[in-house]
Amino acid sequence: MYCSNCGEQISDKAEVCPKCGVRPFHIRNHCFNCGKKVNESQEICVDCGVSLNKRSVSVSVTSDAKEPLLIALLSFLITGLGQMIVGQVKKGAVILICSVIFGMITFGMSAFITVPIAIIDAYLIAKKKKEGKEVGEWEFF
Repeated sequence: MYCSNCGEQISDKAEVCPKCGVRPFHIRNHCFNCGKKVNESQEICVDCGVSLNKRSVSVSVTSDAKEPLLIALLSFLITGLGQMIVGQVKKGAVILICSVIFGMITFGMSAFITVPIAIIDAYLIAKKKKEGKEVGEWEFF
């Protein structure tokens, strides 16, 4: 990705450009996809064809965001389900399988530890995604 202010190549996970200090997509001097100079009134980049409209960018960032409280409730009902819904499918499956195995070994007593951890994790990951932050497949809290 390229900074939309200075055109410098930046990480897709960067919240602020390390060169100019501007948040990506707040100023449109350069295309965020190819880095070419653009006019602020342009709707698309004539070099790469990507839409420069701020609305389409903000919708794509938050379109998969779920309500954190709903995700936490789902993780309470079925441990690991919240993680699966926010896109951490492998992590959610591992949490579900481990909680079932530990529950059988401890006759359900492990639920007092695994369920609250899964709920808190699901809530905080959903909150990060709703804020538009990048979240890794195995990232916790």
